[in-house]
Amino acid sequence: MKKPIYLVIVCVVFFACNQSSNKTEVKDHGIDEHAAITDMELSLNNGNKWKADLITNNNVAGLKTIIDKFKIKTLPSVTDYQFLGTDLNSGLNKMIQECRMKGPDHDALHKWLEPVLKGSYQLKTISDTAVARKFFNSIDERINAYYNYFEEI
Repeated sequence: MKKPIYLVIVCVVFFACNQSSNKTEVKDHGIDEHAAITDMELSLNNGNKWKADLITNNNVAGLKTIIDKFKIKTLPSVTDYQFLGTDLNSGLNKMIQECRMKGPDHDALHKWLEPVLKGSYQLKTISDTAVARKFFNSIDERINAYYNYFEEI
């Protein structure tokens, strides 16, 4: 059951990114053409970084701040990880709401974004700290990798 919910979330994110809506929750939209984009591995743009706008870069910096503040916790509990997932989800919703990117740079952004979305969803529903730590580390690595693949326009 988790996989269908995750797929709905990913599809909604891709749909919402191109919409100018006041919604703050990613909910129940259908599958669109962006779904296939995320199946490919993220790479550089012919050896160059992809272009990202200031709003996107600021939102990624916000996600990084959430992660960095969490790193201060010495022995996070399951509840701490669940709250982290909720905080990340809020940051991701903001990023999606404000997204104005288009074209190949936008497609690359979604390749980067999918594992962060999946990880934040998993953290919200996690019940084991060891598993949560793995998701956390994966999200942390992915957010840090953003700066290897994207630069401000």
